[in-house]
Amino acid sequence: MLGMLPVLGVHAFEQAPKAPAAKSSPVLTCKGKGVQATGYEASQGFVVLAGSQAVADAVPSMAQHVRGMYDLRQELIGNGVLAMQGGLYLFTQDYSFSAPSTAAGVVLGRIANGRIEWRRPTAAR
Repeated sequence: MLGMLPVLGVHAFEQAPKAPAAKSSPVLTCKGKGVQATGYEASQGFVVLAGSQAVADAVPSMAQHVRGMYDLRQELIGNGVLAMQGGLYLFTQDYSFSAPSTAAGVVLGRIANGRIEWRRPTAAR
């Protein structure tokens, strides 16, 4: 039964690809609003790693202007992929997003350009 869910557009129960090799896909960080997330680019999109943080509250305009991203965030909360802890959300498992911008938007709770927000840990901000 779970095997049919991706066909219906439900990807919450899929396992993310394993951690990348150091050469091909470096681990990147996304920081803002007191949270920090780590992830990497994968062939199917962008994977945010378990233990990454996400803001507790999305900006109000997110629900109006990027409804799909807002709905995905709410789905991840409802499915337990994002769990409230210490006033912010934590990823309870690795999660594969379709694009880095979607991953950054869910982490930061706002519209975000993933190509700008996800950086190598040593990059200055």
